[in-house]
Amino acid sequence: MSIKLNKRFLSAAAIFTIFSVTSTLTADITIDAANTKKIKNVSIKIGKKAVTKKTYSLKKGRTATLKVTVTPKKAKKSVSYKSSKKNIATVSRKGIIKAKKKGTAKITVSVRGKDKKIKKAWMKVKITDSAAKGTNKPENNTSTGSQNPPSSTDPSAGSTPPSGNNPTEPTTYSIKTVDANIPDGQNTVYGKIYMPDKEGKFPAIIMCHGYNGSHADFLSECSYFAQHGYIACTIDFCGGSGRSKSSGKSTDMTIFTEKSNLLATYNYVKNLSNVDSSQIFLFGGSQGGLVTALATEEVADGVKGMILYFPAFNIPDDWRVMHPNVDKIPDVIDFWGLKLGKIFATSIHDFDPFQHVGSFSKNVLILYGAQDAIVKRQYIDRAKAAYQHAELIVYPNEGHGFTPATGIKAREEVLQFMKKQ
Repeated sequence: MSIKLNKRFLSAAAIFTIFSVTSTLTADITIDAANTKKIKNVSIKIGKKAVTKKTYSLKKGRTATLKVTVTPKKAKKSVSYKSSKKNIATVSRKGIIKAKKKGTAKITVSVRGKDKKIKKAWMKVKITDSAAKGTNKPENNTSTGSQNPPSSTDPSAGSTPPSGNNPTEPTTYSIKTVDANIPDGQNTVYGKIYMPDKEGKFPAIIMCHGYNGSHADFLSECSYFAQHGYIACTIDFCGGSGRSKSSGKSTDMTIFTEKSNLLATYNYVKNLSNVDSSQIFLFGGSQGGLVTALATEEVADGVKGMILYFPAFNIPDDWRVMHPNVDKIPDVIDFWGLKLGKIFATSIHDFDPFQHVGSFSKNVLILYGAQDAIVKRQYIDRAKAAYQHAELIVYPNEGHGFTPATGIKAREEVLQFMKKQ
């Protein structure tokens, strides 16, 4: 606050009088304004965990979102992030850490105050190996909140009965895994399939990762579902990740190429000899949730139910805000650690997902974290309202990606949802 005087219309005496009366008030206001502009403290959290000047563990391939708190709040002007070792961990302009490979990197948060001075805070992120590979043993793959859907620690054997046809069957199954190479036009979609090691036909679930994720995001879930009588397939979208085992370039990837990949996978799984084709469920998280919703509309009669983790129906809106003018969209866009082609943005520039979903009349389960900073609640509510039979479960303290404990709860909810169908 300041008091401006037009000296052309005031006599010297008048100016002196006003200055005398207001000098004390003006001095106080000036001091307060100076204090408001100066940052006293910066702290960092991931979820509810304070990580300032601490080391935070994250599995390779996972992500975590930083929450920065400034004291006083009004002093903040801008926030920037930097990783000391980008080959180990990157951090986006929105504070999303991406675990690249095993090692430790220092993440520095720089907050510029309104006084133009910068206050910094830091943390270290220790990247550990991704889930160990095995054939008949569950794999661990924990998540701490990410753009991609969660994976979580495997429960003890026998925790939940299977949905098999014979009630006398054992509580859990031994499992086996196979690799699949699924043709989709000129590309090949890589899939990892977990299945009960037993003769017969079983229901199936196809799981789709989020932006810059991979099939490995769901190895733990696939193992869990297979133990309980389901054939579970997790895929890499073509060009959907820097770690993708599928063919194709990331610069060719769009929401619609991913939909094509999923439909090809659906047809592949449906025709497996041990799959009950009347009991196929589609599952997707984040961007994979949007893709799953779009694909389900095309094969609705052949899908028993749909499960969505924090589906990113907001993607077209967000990209229109970032690139309002189609002519000015660059040929290559480096976004959140992945290089995209111009076609990714142009293909959804005039696309409204809600005009293309909602006719699926069977049951839908949506799981969402109330603290999600990437997908706003309004999009989740619209998604629920779009379907005739949709159930929404909201976890109050979770973000875009669930903590390990909530990840276990979530997959148990998914199992119960599939059994009810």
